[in-house]
Parts: sequence; C-alpha cells; structure tokens
Amino acid sequence: MKNSIVSASANSGVWGAIQVKAAASYATATSTATSTSTTSFDYTIPTSNDLYPSVRKRGLAYNDASLTHFFNGFKVSWAYNWYSAPVDSTSHPSDTPNLSQTFVPMLWSDTSDLTSVWAANAQAALNAGADHLLAFNEPDQCGDGLGGSCMGSPAHAAASYKTWMQPFAGRAKLGAPAVTNGGSPMGLTYLEYFIGNCTGCTIDFIPIHWYDQWWNVDYLYWYVQQAYQVGGGRPIWITEFAPWGAEEWQQWWFLNQTLPWLDQYDGVERYAYFGTFDGMLINDNGTGLSRLGELYNERRSSY
Repeated sequence: MKNSIVSASANSGVWGAIQVKAAASYATATSTATSTSTTSFDYTIPTSNDLYPSVRKRGLAYNDASLTHFFNGFKVSWAYNWYSAPVDSTSHPSDTPNLSQTFVPMLWSDTSDLTSVWAANAQAALNAGADHLLAFNEPDQCGDGLGGSCMGSPAHAAASYKTWMQPFAGRAKLGAPAVTNGGSPMGLTYLEYFIGNCTGCTIDFIPIHWYDQWWNVDYLYWYVQQAYQVGGGRPIWITEFAPWGAEEWQQWWFLNQTLPWLDQYDGVERYAYFGTFDGMLINDNGTGLSRLGELYNERRSSY
C-alpha cells in the first residue's frame, strides 16, 4: 500500500467546498459507527435491484494469480498484477490465472529488465484477448517502500512512453501513466505535464490512484472528476484505491458507499480495489474471500 497522501486543489474555494462535503461524509460515517459497536456492525450485502446490470468495471489488483479464482461475480471482469504477463514465473511459477477475467499487462517502469520482455508479453496478452495496455506505475512517486516507479520528470516519462507504448497504438487502447493523488508537482500536475510533453502520443484512457481517509468518499468522487477534466475527457481507470489504515468495518462502509457511484459515473471505465491479498479482499488464511472480498464480488450497482 502506498503512503498516506493528501492532495489540495489549486482552487482553494473548490477545495474548501470539498472539505465541507468531507465533513458531512465523516459525520454520516461516524454516526453509523457509533450507532453500533464494531463487533455488531451490519455486514449484510444490499440485495436491491441492480440499476446498472450490464456494467462490468470491477477488476482485481493481484500478485498471486491463484487468488483471482475466488472471484466469480458478474461485476469482476478484468485483472492486472503490475507486470506484463499474468503469472510472474519468478515469484509465483505454479499459478494459473482466472481466464474469465481479461488480463491487462502493465509496463511498470522503463528499466531494462521490464522493457526487454514488454513487447513479447504485451503481444501475447493481446493474442489472448486483451485490448488495453497500462503504462508506468506511479512515475511521480519516489521513496523507498512507497511503491512508485519514480521515473523523474514528466518529459522523461513521455519519451519512454513514445518508445515502449506508442508502437501498440491501433492494436490496443493505451493508458497514460498511473499517477498518485499527491499534491503538486505529483498527481494530476504530473499527469497534466506528461500529456503536454507527450506530443504525438496516443493516450486512450487515464489511470489514477487514490488513498485517503475511509470516510472521505467525497474527496474520491471529486478527485476522479478532476482527473477526468485534466485527462481531456478520456475514460478514467482507478487501478488502485483504498482507505489507508482503516479497519475492516471501515473499509466495508467505504466500499459499500463508493462501488455504486463508480459503477454509475460514466467517466470511470474500470477500477480495481487495493487489493487481492490475504487479509484484504482475501481472508487471512488465503483460503477464500474475506467479508470485503464478498462485498466486492457481489455488490450490485444500486443505492
């Protein structure tokens, strides 16, 4: 999981309005929490009619491909693993991916160990039915243990994109680098400068990441819409999002609130919660879905 990142809008009036909405979200969430103890929290998955029955935006972010087989819900349609092949033969050689989910390759950074296998792995995925490719993971994020590829300037990321991603234009939909929700010069500022530097590039969709407080759902909604604007109206993929440091019931509340919104907002094309790991969407023993995983697998697109 990435570090706790706080973003601020360049428009203090807009950000002030978001903070007011966030306070309202916090009041609603804490009211729910204080009305019952965490041990008696209601984990019942809503069963109302699905308002968007054909929407299949939900995906999985995994390391161990075997865990993807626990997800058989209609809503979960795709998966990725921060790598260009569905199974990492080094760390998980015996895994088999869930073929009901479309695997989407990622070129995590432009280091030679990844670029040397990128073209062959990406083409293999396209041959298997993939139609999208993901570019660099958090090129704006630097620091040990923070999970970013730390690729330096947006101009450098743009040059590498032209070398490694652009050759697939017309054969697949190409995603911009997935930026964090960090404040400038990270996040959407980095994305804006990347797009400006990537002249002649084919950029079909905009991946982003989001981490913040579990009750701050209005900030997530606002940030997604800001990314949609910065990306020039291109579809948004949220390839990582989660409330950091949250307990299980807090994450459950967060997902129960946000999944219907993500399904109904036309600007979001796909999203993947962080993540498909033991103790998160998978239970602590790695033998099945956790309560969070059951919600993610089964939650319908209705309020």
